[in-house]
Amino acid sequence: MLKDISKKLTMKKTFFATQLEGFFNSISQEYQEVIYKLEFENRLLKEKNEKLEKDIANLISIRQNLTKELEIDQQRLKEATNRKGTTQYKKLLQENEELKIKLTQLTSIDNKDELELLKQKNKKLQKYISKGANAYTQNIMDQKSEDIIKEIQQNLSKDWYNTPLNEG
Repeated sequence: MLKDISKKLTMKKTFFATQLEGFFNSISQEYQEVIYKLEFENRLLKEKNEKLEKDIANLISIRQNLTKELEIDQQRLKEATNRKGTTQYKKLLQENEELKIKLTQLTSIDNKDELELLKQKNKKLQKYISKGANAYTQNIMDQKSEDIIKEIQQNLSKDWYNTPLNEG
C-alpha cells in the first residue's frame, strides 16, 4: 500500500512537473514574442528618431543659411535706403508739410464755401447713384416679371394643347 501511494505520488509529481514545465514553456514563449515585438518596435522607433534627428539638423542648417541671407539682405537694404532714403525722406517730409498747409487752408473760413459746395455735390451724386440703383433694380424686376409671364404663357399654351378636349 505504501508502494501504491508512493507510486501515485510519483505519478502526480511527474504530472504536475510536466504541467508546470508546459506552463513555463508557454509563458516563456509568450514572453519571448512580447520581447521580440518590443525590440522590433524599439528598432523602428530608433530609425524614426535618427531620421527625425537628420531632418532637424537639415532644418537647422537651412534656418541658419536663411538667417544669414536675411541678415545680408537687410544690410544691403539698409545701405540702399541710407543712400536713397535721405532724399526721399526729405521729399516725403516736404510733401507732408504741403499737405498740412492745404488741409489748414481747406478748413479755414475762406474755403468753407468750397467745402459746402463739395458737400452739396456729394449729396447730389449720392442721389443720382441711388436713383440709378433703384432704376436698375426696377429694370431687373421688370425683366424677371416678363420672364415669369412668358414662362406662364408657355406652360398654359402647352397645357391647352395637351388637354383631352383639344385632341379630337
